[in-house]
Amino acid sequence: MENKPGASPRKFLPASGPFSLSAAAAWLLPVFVAVAAFAVFSGALKNGFVNWDDDINLILNTNYRGLDWTRLRWMFTTFHMGHYQPLSWLTFAFDYKLWGMDPAGYHLTNILLHAANAAVFYFVALRLLRLAVPALPEDKKWALLPSAAFAALIFAVHPLRAESVAWATERRDVLSGLFYLLTVLYYLKACAGAGEARRKFLGTSLLLYALSLLSKGMGVSLPAVLIVLDAYPLRRLPASPREWLSPALRKIWLEKVPFALMSLAAGLAGMVAQVTTGATDYKNIVEYVGLGSRFIQALYGVGFYLWKTILPSGLLPLYERPFHSSQLEFMPLAAAALACSAAFVLLRRRWPALLAVWVAYLATLLPVLQVFPFGPYIVADRYSYLACLGWAVLAGGALLAGLRAYGRTGTKVLLAAALSLTAVLGWLSVAQTGVWRESSGMWRYVLTVNPNSSIAHSNLGCLLLDAQGMTGEAVSQFKQAIKIRPDYGYAYYNYGNALAAQGKLEESVAQFRIALKLMPDYTNAYYNLGNSLIREGKTDEAIAQYQNAIRVTPDYANAHHNLGTALLLKNDPLGALEQYRQALRCNPSDVSTALNLAHTLARMGRADEAIVYYYRTVGLAPGNAEARNFLALALYGRGKYPEAAAQFREALRLAPGNPDFQNNMGILLLRQGRAAEAAARFREALRLAPGHAAARANLDAALRSAGPAR
Repeated sequence: MENKPGASPRKFLPASGPFSLSAAAAWLLPVFVAVAAFAVFSGALKNGFVNWDDDINLILNTNYRGLDWTRLRWMFTTFHMGHYQPLSWLTFAFDYKLWGMDPAGYHLTNILLHAANAAVFYFVALRLLRLAVPALPEDKKWALLPSAAFAALIFAVHPLRAESVAWATERRDVLSGLFYLLTVLYYLKACAGAGEARRKFLGTSLLLYALSLLSKGMGVSLPAVLIVLDAYPLRRLPASPREWLSPALRKIWLEKVPFALMSLAAGLAGMVAQVTTGATDYKNIVEYVGLGSRFIQALYGVGFYLWKTILPSGLLPLYERPFHSSQLEFMPLAAAALACSAAFVLLRRRWPALLAVWVAYLATLLPVLQVFPFGPYIVADRYSYLACLGWAVLAGGALLAGLRAYGRTGTKVLLAAALSLTAVLGWLSVAQTGVWRESSGMWRYVLTVNPNSSIAHSNLGCLLLDAQGMTGEAVSQFKQAIKIRPDYGYAYYNYGNALAAQGKLEESVAQFRIALKLMPDYTNAYYNLGNSLIREGKTDEAIAQYQNAIRVTPDYANAHHNLGTALLLKNDPLGALEQYRQALRCNPSDVSTALNLAHTLARMGRADEAIVYYYRTVGLAPGNAEARNFLALALYGRGKYPEAAAQFREALRLAPGNPDFQNNMGILLLRQGRAAEAAARFREALRLAPGHAAARANLDAALRSAGPAR
């Protein structure tokens, strides 16, 4: 019996039966699935941000922190880190509004989205199972519900989900996944409906698909998946593909056109993002990994995700592409992928679900199988988030077949086994979630499994470099990374930073130059090379490197700032002024830039303009005593004594132990004819700094002005 358009909805719950369920209990199942998903990954609430994209996307990036027009425009136009994901950035903006920079809030949003996905997938699985087994006996229809719940749990609590849920950056997976699953659900509703209801559901499905692609482009293969669903289990397309292009089926293909156009647009946006941001060194990877090798590695990926679904052990945050590798290590899983393809084709008539799931699995994985290489990894757990949905439905179908075949005792055993399996997967997921707890532990874990991970050595070295007194250990990690992968530009760059921190400037310059030879457009390397050169006194060379950094990244605020400082050293205040203005335009909240801009204006004799920027500095940092002191001096120079006195008093309130502030306040008081009060300030300055020559001379002047004591 086929599910014909316009047919009345089928009743899932029989009036009687050995395991009949009430309607209320049936609705509790998706709630249970969502709660289970939340509970399994709730450990992520203790996780912090990690130095694996979280630092660049969230910690150092201020562009998503707000909902003003400037930031919204950035979210909808940026290809930051090689992705177009405006809706994901929007959710991060809301997180920032709610939680600030507390990582627990960001992880909470990820977990809630994943729990919602689990509940939605329950309803998707329920519809697919009902379509796959239309002739289910009345007394066995109850089995659809636990089977759908089992499918949803297999998806939701599987350890392969940990990376997408427990890694803050991968918000895009769970958000795009939610809209993707809703797209499929409403497509299935459209196929079951007719007339206006059908058009409404199909339109909703299209809208949801657009939202999915605006969250992450992983769903570009959805049109192919919908065609698979049309073939099985919807059976809208005949079993023989030769008949698919018949005029009678033209409507089925036409309804896919809007999906295909959106998919094409998202795919092009993704390619542009990768190319324009330099997110991958495509040319070098293509030269290093030939076409034949890439095909084998793609097949390896197909086998990898299936194998890890069956046996989820040894999961890693990073499966690094080896510098030197034999294709033999990829052959077993690649051969297994080919064998599965052949077997499922041969079994297509007896078990059409196998081939349908396999084709959907391949279609979903195709964009990330490294046929067109990107990134330093071969596979990644997160790429299984959508691709392995079919295997979960298949698991639910296997349970349904067992429940259909066995009596009461066998049914109890099957349900207990299903529940036990999901419990084991959940336990493994709890452990995998802990891997993402903090950066150091994560990279040390990677190195225990794969000691030859150059990226893990380098990133661990960065953490050690940031830790006070651990520069030597950091250097060891960077050297090891370079030994493993001599072409790893970031390792040379990080090594250069470590050497600069040790004061070995000449050696750091050499490492930065190697990094730039390998990565000619890496702006941070130009910037830090300039920093080492200027510390060596090579100002002209430093200026050239800061200019290179700005050439690559015109809005690099720190490079503009340091270039301005270097130009001041070359006695070019006009040039410095322009660079400070550019730096402040790029980062309007930078205190040091505003202060240096004010200093430069004061040096050029433009006192009134300098006062404006001193006030701006004080507004940005009200607790900055130095800024208030400089503002007071500028006001004093313009004869604005009351305003200057107010700023001196505030500077002294913030830093009462600063002898210079005491001396400056004394000068102002002396100028106002308040010699006795001025003398008290000078004495306090001398108490704080007995060798303060200016305070000594000023005290003498104050005493002379005060005249003989009465």
